[in-house]
Amino acid sequence: MLASWWFPETDAGVVVQVIVTVLIAIAVGIAVRREQSLVLLVIGTTLVTLGWYGIRGLH
Repeated sequence: MLASWWFPETDAGVVVQVIVTVLIAIAVGIAVRREQSLVLLVIGTTLVTLGWYGIRGLH
């Protein structure tokens, strides 16, 4: 089951994966909003993760 989450086989699975990643990032960002360095860490980690999804999607 974990493999199907990390490597979805359909376009719909990829869209859901991206949406869930963004929602988790927003929730964590709101939770740490008082500490600017943690907010930047969440943003950076999210962008790297989404970039990884994009690079993986090219293959």
